[in-house]
Amino acid sequence: MSKDVISIDIGESLSKVLGLMDQYQIHYLPVTEDGSLCGIINMLDLVKYRLAEIELEAEALKDYVAGRA
Repeated sequence: MSKDVISIDIGESLSKVLGLMDQYQIHYLPVTEDGSLCGIINMLDLVKYRLAEIELEAEALKDYVAGRA
């Protein structure tokens, strides 16, 4: 536990989230909106999101190469 809680605003980018997690070596990050807690994001959430993003990009490239785009 830390005395000062590190959190991030809901409008911040994923790169900022990853940067904070890396900088402070934390796996869970509270997400706030107008100063109130609205959720908690963890490293697994980010990995799943990025994998889904990569899969979509790969499918789009396959479609483009195959002439389906």
